[in-house]
Amino acid sequence: MEKKSQFGLVSLDQYGNPKLEDGSHSDRSGVEQAAYLHQRLGFAKSKRYACAEIIITEVEAKSHGSNEAALNQLNNSGLRPQ
Repeated sequence: MEKKSQFGLVSLDQYGNPKLEDGSHSDRSGVEQAAYLHQRLGFAKSKRYACAEIIITEVEAKSHGSNEAALNQLNNSGLRPQ
């Protein structure tokens, strides 16, 4: 899979952390229109909005130092994901 970009409207909490509100858009103008619509429809009261560029790439699961003993214990105790 090749690298792909999408754009989304995010709201920012008091610390500047993003929460996806609307997406996906192919460019920033779609996000600007979504922000305008949120404002006009009354969804934007006391919210700070930003545009987030989201880069999508496939991922391969790797342990990177996971605690295998703890994972084995959880799996052996019946907490295995379905």
